[in-house]
Amino acid sequence: MGFFSKAFRAVTNLAKGAINLVSKVVSSIVSAVTSPFGMNIDVPDYGIGTDQAQAIEGVLVNKDSAVENIPIVYGQRAIGGTRVFVSTNGSNNKYLYVAMVLCEGQISGYNKLSIDDNEVPLSSYAHGVQATPSSGNYANKLVAQFFDGRDNQVASTLLKEAPGWTDNHKLSGLAYIALRYEWVGYNTSENPNNNPYGGGIPNAKLVVQGKTILDLTTIDPATYNTAYDSDTKTYVNNPVSVLCDYLRSERYGKGLSNDLFDWTSWKAAADLCAQTVTYANATTSAAFTCDAVMDTANTLLSNCKILLASFRGIMPYQGGKYILKIENGGDDTDITATPSDPATVFTVTNEHIIGGVQLEGESKEHKCNRAIITYVDPEAGYQPNDVIYPEEGSADDTAYLAADGARLEKRITLPTIANRKIAEQFARVFVRRSRSQKFITFNTNLTTSNNSVGDLIRVTIDTIGLDGLFRIVDLRVTTDGAVEVNAVEHQPSAYAIDSSGADYTRPSINLPDPLSAPAPTNLVLASGSAYNLVTNSGGYVESDSTVIRLYATWTETVDPYHTSYVVQYRDSADSDWTTAGTTVEEYFFITGVTVGTAYDVRVASINSLGRRSAYVTVTNHTIQS
Repeated sequence: MGFFSKAFRAVTNLAKGAINLVSKVVSSIVSAVTSPFGMNIDVPDYGIGTDQAQAIEGVLVNKDSAVENIPIVYGQRAIGGTRVFVSTNGSNNKYLYVAMVLCEGQISGYNKLSIDDNEVPLSSYAHGVQATPSSGNYANKLVAQFFDGRDNQVASTLLKEAPGWTDNHKLSGLAYIALRYEWVGYNTSENPNNNPYGGGIPNAKLVVQGKTILDLTTIDPATYNTAYDSDTKTYVNNPVSVLCDYLRSERYGKGLSNDLFDWTSWKAAADLCAQTVTYANATTSAAFTCDAVMDTANTLLSNCKILLASFRGIMPYQGGKYILKIENGGDDTDITATPSDPATVFTVTNEHIIGGVQLEGESKEHKCNRAIITYVDPEAGYQPNDVIYPEEGSADDTAYLAADGARLEKRITLPTIANRKIAEQFARVFVRRSRSQKFITFNTNLTTSNNSVGDLIRVTIDTIGLDGLFRIVDLRVTTDGAVEVNAVEHQPSAYAIDSSGADYTRPSINLPDPLSAPAPTNLVLASGSAYNLVTNSGGYVESDSTVIRLYATWTETVDPYHTSYVVQYRDSADSDWTTAGTTVEEYFFITGVTVGTAYDVRVASINSLGRRSAYVTVTNHTIQS
């Protein structure tokens, strides 16, 4: 088990060098890690080569591996895990023990456990406490023990019941769950679904409140210089705080030192994300949140792009520090503001320009009239879902189509957004931003060298009658020593908070539940000469040897997953049941019974998943001759 932990760490550490290029400024005054849309207002390019919608589903899967990368969970997400230990108790195989690693620690905690998509309410979700189902399915047949991934956690007392798990198996720094399943077979009158262990390994899924991190909204940027390991960490899903944690962690991130951060800009960005915004239907939320399962198999640069895109973040490296900005309407203190004349850092005039100006207007290459945003939907089990702007046939949709003459659609997956309102607002900004923007490129002298990627500038050029606001998306030094500026026109109204905020009408689905088998009905018992057989060596013929039988009939189970029935009986004076057999018919003959003795009989249905229904029972039937 120690090797397992080291193997994970080794794979993670390989990616640490991937972000080195971020801190190198090659032929540039300013280098931006990423802009959420980029120069061409296109979908975010994460540089991963992985379908992010499939990745959202993939984190829910249970895996068996000793070399799987350990993810990092920020905010709240449902997650499967990697089974790193599976064992029976070594004697009668009554118990199955499983250790499943979930993510990097230390996390805030756990909210929910599901076994084979069947929610299991537990008596406790606390670190290190053995918990049992407090009600419902699996009561008394499952024990769980959660570990939040603290570095000094001790070995699971539950797993030490199994051979192979010792005090040395601590999985330090890893959040994991220890599970003990119990197999009881069919010979029980208890809850028929109270049997998670049926011979295979059940699939477990947990809702996790992720990493405890520094909340940047609480710091004083003028004085902050606390070491990463000494920070006061808490549960927060602010995307700026998340990005900061990822860049500072030496375990799974880059390990950047405090002197590389412009804390004033980071604090301001964190405050913007935490700002409460009100949508058109009067619902509210934080402006941006981050509920992410970060894949440590990706390069750090790719993961930074994923995090930045989710809140329209821009992270230039300038003057030896990382600066953080959020693309907004023009007021860095209010995410909802759309000032018609926002503050700019510089005004570019004819006298600053060297050579000509390249000005590109609207084009279908950059424009779109519909955005489909794939996000993580907590109401659908944290599966991917879509939000669309504008809705088909809406006023905006009709106007955009009439103006463009064709459907211009972009699909974007934001795997860190688990809030439909935020996803819809993102779609509105994306579409509106694309529809009326100019792109400008020009060379200038070093008077503009103090500007930064993400800054708003005013460009006034008399010769072409241009006077407009632009946001810098790229700055670089040319071979002749000039500064090349690339900027995109800024339209404050594109960032207005006017999302409907409404959830879609979720369909009511009424499908058969494969986890619950309906019981048969109308069990009837009969005995007597009509149900007795006479036999000899040649078969069933008239003779003096009579086989006494008890005849049971019932009404079939109406269930598409039904496969068979199990029939049990006992002397009415006894407490233990005997399984007479299984059948696919709606009747069964029980032999070996005695005339004049009272018997109880019960029948249950079994489905294709091995689930047993409740028993239908008839008692005290006296056998007739």
